[in-house]
Amino acid sequence: MGYANSAKGKVREGKQAATVAALTASVGTSDGTVADVGAAFSQTTLNNNFRDLADKTNEIIAALKAAGLMA
Repeated sequence: MGYANSAKGKVREGKQAATVAALTASVGTSDGTVADVGAAFSQTTLNNNFRDLADKTNEIIAALKAAGLMA
């Protein structure tokens, strides 16, 4: 693998990042879009946005674990 800084890259080889627990979102509906909250406050829109971010974060964590980059 090529590294921008080969000395620092070599030091990291074979090391995994510490495990990170998945986020739990108990409200909201995930649709893959972070929606504009707009001028009028909407609890539903806000909850949906947090759910989207939690779900995406969990996908990233799962991908890092599957690639062996995270414990």
